[in-house]
Parts: sequence; C-alpha cells; structure tokens
Amino acid sequence: MSKRLLLTLFFIVHISLFYYVYPVKIIETASKGHWEPILTGFLTELAFMWMYLKGLSRFPDKDVIGVYRQKSGKWLSAVLLVPLAIFLFLDLNLIHRYEYESVNVLLLPKTPTLFILLLYSIPCYIAWKGIEAIARGGVALFICVAPLILFSLVSGVKNMDIHNIFPLFDAQLSYLKRPAFYASLFPHAGFLFLGLMPKKSKPAPLQLSYLLAVLFIFGLASVYLPMLIFGPEAILSFRYPNVLTLDTVDNEWVVFDWLPTFFVISMIGVSMVESAVSLWVITTLIQRLLLPVGRGWIVIALGLLSYGFSAFIPNMDSLEQLVTMNSVFCVYSICVVPVTVWLMSLHDRRNPA
Repeated sequence: MSKRLLLTLFFIVHISLFYYVYPVKIIETASKGHWEPILTGFLTELAFMWMYLKGLSRFPDKDVIGVYRQKSGKWLSAVLLVPLAIFLFLDLNLIHRYEYESVNVLLLPKTPTLFILLLYSIPCYIAWKGIEAIARGGVALFICVAPLILFSLVSGVKNMDIHNIFPLFDAQLSYLKRPAFYASLFPHAGFLFLGLMPKKSKPAPLQLSYLLAVLFIFGLASVYLPMLIFGPEAILSFRYPNVLTLDTVDNEWVVFDWLPTFFVISMIGVSMVESAVSLWVITTLIQRLLLPVGRGWIVIALGLLSYGFSAFIPNMDSLEQLVTMNSVFCVYSICVVPVTVWLMSLHDRRNPA
C-alpha cells in the first residue's frame, strides 16, 4: 500500500467521526471557548501519535502486535491489547448506531431499526477483503462524496451569526473536569490502526501532523457551524446539529429538494470505511492474540455480535450512557498503548539484542 493511499485513509477515518456524536459531546463539554477542548483533543492525538510512531520505528520489521509479543510475551500482550479491541468494538457499534438512527429518523422513518442495522453487513464484507481493499475502495468513495460534503457544509455559512461565538475563552479550563470531554476523544484514536501497517507504508509523522492541522479545521467546523447558526443554548437540545444546520439552507437551484438527505447518505458511505477499518483491526487482534482461525469466521462472528449488541440498545439515552462509559477504554487506547510501545522501544535501545 502506498503512503499516499494510507494518508487518505487516515483522513477518511477521522472525518467520518466528526459530524454526529463529536459536536454533541463538545457542546456538552464547554459553555464557552469551544475551540479549547477541540484543540486539546488534537494536541493530545498529535503527542501520542508521535510517541506511537517513534516507538514503532525502533522495530522496523514488526507491527504493534509483534512489538508487544516480543517484549511482553503472548498473554501479557493479549491483556494489554484487549482493551483496545473492546474500545473499537464499542465505538463501532455506539457511534455508528447514532448514524444509522439518523437514517431511520430522516430518510426511512417507517422502516424498523432492525432492518436498518443490516447495514453492518457492508463494512463486514469490506473488512473481510483486507486493509488494502478498504483503502482503495475508501479513496474511490471519498472522491465521489467529498464535494457533496463540502458543498453541504459551505452552504450553511450564510446563516451564521458571528455574535454566537462569544465568549471566546474558558480561562479555568473547566472542560477537563467533565466526562463529556473524555467521551469526545474517540475520533482521536484514528491513528492507532497505523501500528498494524508495514513500516514502508507508514507516512512520516510530519506528514500526518500537517493532515491533523487540516482535520482540525473540519473539527472546528463541525461544532461552530451549527453553534453560530442556532446559538450555544439552543444547540444543547439537538441530537443531530449538523443535519439540522443543513435544513436551514434554502437553495432553490439545488437539484435535491432537501440538502440534509445527501449529506446523511454521504456521511453514511464514508462511515462504512471507518467501520471496516475498525473491524479489520479487531479481527487482526483476535486472530493473532486470541483465536488463530480464518479471518472470515471472525468477521462473521463480529458482524452478528455487532448486530445483536446494537439491536438491544433500548433508546438514545442508553446509547449516550454507553458512549460515556466507553471513554475509559478510549483514553486507555489513545494514551496507554502508545506510551507502552514507546517505553518498549526505550528498553530495546538500552538492551540491544
């Protein structure tokens, strides 16, 4: 896989997570200075991503699983990496259940949720084909839907009220005390799949840093665009703020009668790529650490488990509680996994074979 393809996949994995749960959690986190928790999240990812890639660079012929197994043994590796698999599984089901719920609410209101959840079969099939197929298919899809996503977001700019941006600062950094901030960090785990890529395919940390700077703009837009239109108080009651933002746009010349329709369809398509990446990582972890069977069987089992888990979430309140609970595994995955890899690399440097 080429580095350019991997950079594009890195971008897709992140941007697919910015427009549903993320703005809701950021708005719950801060009553003012919303850019502060957004910037903190990106700086956190930047720091731990550099640490992660620096540690992995010490083991040029191994991925993250190989590093763990070499330095800590098979069973301790499983103990240390299983929380990552749990986080990815819960994230896959909880975050994308929000998105599938939007299909039910906005596009197919009379269709039972159990049928809409059959969409899980698409990322399962893609994950079964392998990471290179995911990357190539994701890039092709993104080329098609990126103009639609950008057009949808830019169309809402004319309705903004710049006065809603104030107050600009939270000098006390009170968001650090709120669980919603840690629940909002889930998009920043998007760098972890790089640990399973061959070294020759990995982009340079500096390239990824530039890409994160671009993604930071999209992260700001996902929060500030609806907030500047509706105001920070009103937006607290919204479940899909970016979709409602697009509903304020009135462009008679647009081919589509309802702008949110193709935004939702575009984002669902992009999210399939991120879902497939998560499933591929989970499958790889299970296959190499716990259950050495064929990838196809693990993907099928995960697909059935995901369908059953999502189907038994009773309502959106339960879904939000589970997202908050999953923040424990999220923080572990973002912080502990890179730090342990980096510490293993330091140990390896002091004790060369």
